[in-house]
Amino acid sequence: MGITKKEITVNHIKAKTDGITLLPINYREEEDYKYQSTSLSFFKYAKDKTEITFYTDPEILYEQRSVEWFGPVILITSSLISQNPEIVSITCGVISNYLTDFFKGQKNPEVSLKVVYRETEKEKITEIEYQGSGEDLSKLQEAILEVAKK
Repeated sequence: MGITKKEITVNHIKAKTDGITLLPINYREEEDYKYQSTSLSFFKYAKDKTEITFYTDPEILYEQRSVEWFGPVILITSSLISQNPEIVSITCGVISNYLTDFFKGQKNPEVSLKVVYRETEKEKITEIEYQGSGEDLSKLQEAILEVAKK
């Protein structure tokens, strides 16, 4: 399992709603956006459980074939957390439940996903990359909350 956190510079990324925004995997670029192929099914699953939207309409899908689940890139902003302090817990719970349904009967699925945290007052952006077991998503939640407190 691994979690890496790094500050990045991306000036054009803004939240589209007061909820979770799914970003393209090449969100640092300003055009020709590509989304993980799993983003569509995750969006359909999550839209009934939390407010969620795509950054742009997904036109190009990037597919990685593996026993590992490559999840979407998720944007969470400091203003979203201040409006809804439980959003990180809710989001990690939705991901966990989705993985349980997706990997029916399999134990400890391997997961890879990124969360981009945008501090709206300071315009600071931190990328949090998670690779590990689907059952250890509480570690991702802790990492997001740790970054949000700074």
